[in-house]
Amino acid sequence: MEIVERVFAGGSQQDIPAVLANRDQRAAQQRQLVETFPGATVIAVKLNIPGPVKTSPVIRRFFREELTCFEKQLAVAGRLILQVVIEDKRPTGPERFYVVRSAAQAVKHLTVAFETATPAARLFDMDVLVKDKGVIRPISREEVGLSARRCLLCDRLAKDCGRSRRHSVSALQAKVAALVMAAVNAAKRERVVQRLATLAVRALINEAAAWPKPGLVDPVEHGAHPDMDYPLFVQSALALEGYFRQCARMAINYSGKDYPALFDTVRQYGIQAEHTMMQATGNVNTHKGAIFALGILVTATASCWQTGQVTLKTIQHRVQALLTHLTDDFTRMKRETPQTAGEVQYHLTGRKGARGEAEAGFPVIFEVGLPVYKQTQGTTNDRIITAFLALAQHVQDSTLYKRAGTDAIEQEKQRQVTAIIEAGGIVTPAGRKLLDEMQAEYSNRHLSLGGVADMVSGTLLMAEIEEEFCDASTNE
Repeated sequence: MEIVERVFAGGSQQDIPAVLANRDQRAAQQRQLVETFPGATVIAVKLNIPGPVKTSPVIRRFFREELTCFEKQLAVAGRLILQVVIEDKRPTGPERFYVVRSAAQAVKHLTVAFETATPAARLFDMDVLVKDKGVIRPISREEVGLSARRCLLCDRLAKDCGRSRRHSVSALQAKVAALVMAAVNAAKRERVVQRLATLAVRALINEAAAWPKPGLVDPVEHGAHPDMDYPLFVQSALALEGYFRQCARMAINYSGKDYPALFDTVRQYGIQAEHTMMQATGNVNTHKGAIFALGILVTATASCWQTGQVTLKTIQHRVQALLTHLTDDFTRMKRETPQTAGEVQYHLTGRKGARGEAEAGFPVIFEVGLPVYKQTQGTTNDRIITAFLALAQHVQDSTLYKRAGTDAIEQEKQRQVTAIIEAGGIVTPAGRKLLDEMQAEYSNRHLSLGGVADMVSGTLLMAEIEEEFCDASTNE
């Protein structure tokens, strides 16, 4: 009963005269549209809502969101929409009228396909209108060789159940409410999925746009990476949006607790995303580390949203749960030759690098990058570079180690970054001078801080996620 009350809350009861008056108004609108657009097809859309309450805020939201899907189907079919008349706020129920440039029978096939595609879509009543011997009437399903509408509860012919009043209003309302809430919740999940993917792509682009960053690509120079430039990074980031949607969609719909198994699925998505990246960049590795790091952060956030507990703390704990066995990969190095820069670094120094950082829940993002980024004043560029410098102090970058070929580069980097920060960073002339000198040196020596860049992107993503999804009162 709670679902029924929630779905119908805010609606007003309609009596029979009001329903009949609306029917006359609808018929007049249909007649006007058919006469105004001869040769086009008019679709009149309403909902089959039993009982005296025909609409509510939830029902109107359901109506709008489902019709967005219908309009996409019209576009996919190449059916031009000449006009849309929106009557979503009628107390007798939301209605909408479409004028489509297409033959009526073809349109009828599309509307029936929509009405039968999902359980909730069965609530829609889409009349495709024709003018027959001067009379405007809807085409029946049978006229185009399709089966008649079935009852929501027993799957008999809907018209037979309606005439005999086989089912109670309360039973029908309960079914309608369940279908509406399921569709509304699914649409809400999909909005979260799309938003998380958008934020991940934006984080990648904003990281690449910040300048100057020693050893990294930005819009001004890319001496440390002669095979890359800023437009290539943008192209790569945009190509990865589908991957981030995959991660978020899987996590937000997964109700199990086997988080390592969820990670195994996301890991397969990541392997595919690497191929997508390579295709977009002409086989240049722009974002391999970010594919992993941001994919995990998106997955963890969506998973927490699914449970209704989205805080920085729960997201970090979910990352840890996903990656419980991540550094087990290093055990095979007892039998095999190290393959990646991170494995080489572990083999020679014992440092677990990016994998260890991820397995621990990205503490460098949550405890270093994010607080610095949030506390820094000034332009977005200044805030990003300040966070970059703070992260560079703490990230043991396997990419830098690989480029330098010596572990001494870590201490050298620490001295340079610390000097820049102590001189005031990017916002003071002295700090900016040291930062420019480090950038010039890293460009000349082709040294890269690719691992730091991934943590910067992760920091920017989590800053956006905290602002949009987290309850500020629970993030201390």
